[in-house]
Amino acid sequence: MLTSLLPGFRHLRTPFALGVLCAFQIWILAGEYVPSRSEAQGFIERIYDLGDIAGRAAATAAISFLLYLVGDIVRLSSTQMMNILARLRLPEIAPHRCSTLSARSAYELREFASTAFTKRGDASSASDASDLADKMMMEFTEIRMRLIAEHLDVYMEHDRYDAEADFRMNIGFYLVPLWPIIAWYWTPWLLLGIFASIVLFGNGLRARRDANEILVQAIVSGIVTSRFYREEADRDFLPSTGNVSITRRPSTR
Repeated sequence: MLTSLLPGFRHLRTPFALGVLCAFQIWILAGEYVPSRSEAQGFIERIYDLGDIAGRAAATAAISFLLYLVGDIVRLSSTQMMNILARLRLPEIAPHRCSTLSARSAYELREFASTAFTKRGDASSASDASDLADKMMMEFTEIRMRLIAEHLDVYMEHDRYDAEADFRMNIGFYLVPLWPIIAWYWTPWLLLGIFASIVLFGNGLRARRDANEILVQAIVSGIVTSRFYREEADRDFLPSTGNVSITRRPSTR
C-alpha cells in the first residue's frame, strides 16, 4: 500500500510546495492590502463568511487545493528551465553542470548508437552515431512508458530520481526571486540566499542526470529497445536493388 502511495505523493508535493512558495511571495508584496475580518467589506467579507460557514477544516482543504492548482500552473519542466538557462547562456559557461545527461551516460549512449552501423558496408561517421544518440534522448518519454509496462521495478527507481529532480529544480528556480523580496523588507544580507537556491537547483540537475542514466542503462543493456535504434539497425537487412537487373519474360498467352 505504501509503495502505491509514494509515487502519488512525490508528484503532489512539487505543485503544492510551489503554490505555497508563490503565495508567500505574494503575501509579502501585497499582504498589507488584504483587509482583516473586521475591516472586510463586499466580496472579501463574503469570503470570510463562507469560511465561517464551511468550517476551518473545509477552508483549509479549499486553500490547499487552490495552492496545488497555482503550483501546477507555474511548474516548469526540465526542458523549459534548460531553455531559460540557454537564453541566459549559462550552458556555455558551465556545459557539464547545466546538462541533463552525465558525460559517462552520453558516451555510453553514443557508443551504443554506433553499433547500429556496424553491419553496414560503408563505415559510419561519428556524427551519425551522435545524431542517433540525440534521437534516442528524444525518445526518453516513450522509454519511460515501456518501462512501466515491462519493467515496473526499474521505472520506480527512475521515477524516484525524476520526482526528486522535479522538486528541487522547481523550488530552487522559484526561490531565486524570493530572496530579493525579503531582502527589500528586511536586510540585504538575505541576498546570499540566492546561492542556496543555485545549490538546490544544482542538486536537482544531479538527480535529473541520475534519472536519465537509468534510462540510458535500460537502453544499453537491452531492457528496452529504442525505436530509432531499431529502425537504423534494420536498414542493414533491407534488400538492395541497386545492382539487380530485371528481365521481362515474353507472355505465353
